[in-house]
Amino acid sequence: MIFSLEQAPAQPLGEVTDLQRLLKAGLAVTPTLVLLGVETEFYQLGNLAEQIRRAFDGVFGARLDEEKLEKACAFAEKLLRESYLLPERADEVRAALPEGPVLVRYAGEAPFGLETGKQETLWALKRLWASRWQVDAVLQRGPGLAPPEVASLVQVADELVLDEALSAQAGQVLGRSVRVWASQGRVVRVA
Repeated sequence: MIFSLEQAPAQPLGEVTDLQRLLKAGLAVTPTLVLLGVETEFYQLGNLAEQIRRAFDGVFGARLDEEKLEKACAFAEKLLRESYLLPERADEVRAALPEGPVLVRYAGEAPFGLETGKQETLWALKRLWASRWQVDAVLQRGPGLAPPEVASLVQVADELVLDEALSAQAGQVLGRSVRVWASQGRVVRVA
């Protein structure tokens, strides 16, 4: 559920695996918290998937009903932002969060939000999950509604810079050309 990068389960492919490989190879990787299944649990315990499914009834038919789509997306985003994490899970996430500025994002995706406090980080996670219900995101995966299950990352970071030297080192470790964004000389993102 909530893992340090070092303890996160091995994934067949993806950025979490890349970051783990870079860390094992001795590159400086920023402290990273990997959340697996927390978003799914959030949906299940709040019965959010069923509420969202009902909101999208009639959106994808013979023709796309754009008006219903916009209303359903707005409803889904609001529902996620206003729903609560299981209190025990919120406490567990809050306790695991590092101090200082952190970057909140999905693995394999661009940064979403930079936060400075633990409560703000929890809110940012819900905003991240709600972002899957923006109109453009829904259209990309529609008519299937379920968002892809991707690890949520919370990483110690402030200003990100594309680091050419780290990109070259990471490329050698990973055996392919990559671009690395870093914060204070530590790898944050690999693409």
